[in-house]
Amino acid sequence: MTNLKRTLGAVMICGLVCVPVRAQEAATSPPPTSPVQRLIAVDKLVEDKDYEEAVRGYNELLADDPSNPQILNRLGNVYQALQRMRDAKSYYERALKADPKFAAAANNIGCIYYNEQRYGKAERQYRKAIKMDADVASFHSNLGYTYLQEKKYKEMMVAFREAVKLDPTIFDQHNRSGAIVLERSVEDRGAFYFYLAKTYGEMGDIERCLMYLKKARDEHYKDILTVKTDPAFAPVRPKPAMKEFIDGLTPAPTPNPSSAF
Repeated sequence: MTNLKRTLGAVMICGLVCVPVRAQEAATSPPPTSPVQRLIAVDKLVEDKDYEEAVRGYNELLADDPSNPQILNRLGNVYQALQRMRDAKSYYERALKADPKFAAAANNIGCIYYNEQRYGKAERQYRKAIKMDADVASFHSNLGYTYLQEKKYKEMMVAFREAVKLDPTIFDQHNRSGAIVLERSVEDRGAFYFYLAKTYGEMGDIERCLMYLKKARDEHYKDILTVKTDPAFAPVRPKPAMKEFIDGLTPAPTPNPSSAF
């Protein structure tokens, strides 16, 4: 395995685009000469959001190693940041073709489909990624987002539960670096927050459960009062903070019927 491939493999963590821990070294390093140094320099361009230059840099690296799946995936990340989704998908597909077991690329294709609201295709890609590597929390959370959009709430709870089991902070994070796209957009935010609260409630995590319950309340989630009886909240319902929250809930206002003229 080359030094470049070893370096690429070492920086696979969840997020939108890849920024290795050592990227900051490029600012004070001599002009890059080795493939690893060149990679660090290009990743620094991504960190600085100089995407057009990053595209050129990654393409120069690909000229020396045209079938490198990690570089192909990185190019997909950059094109996605540029909102060039067709190009992003093309490079993710090339990465997956170069390495049929490259779970990050399968996940990232799923995110393209998700953003196109092609949820069935997104679901299949996320499942494919999980089959390749079931230990990545963001694969499960992305699948859960898709189930939410499809209103498959039971399946969504299973996916979110697995994501939280792997990484309890997965839903707290907003800007993570790496080569795996982490989906965040949902249409029904009230339902999303409520089901996240259920997930943490089942685990006995009162702090995160309350945090997401309050967000669901603020989104005027229509079924917020079910917190009083839903079995998922049983582990945290006796807690004083939860009792205080429940006591402060009031039924959602019923809109006045429109008058006919």
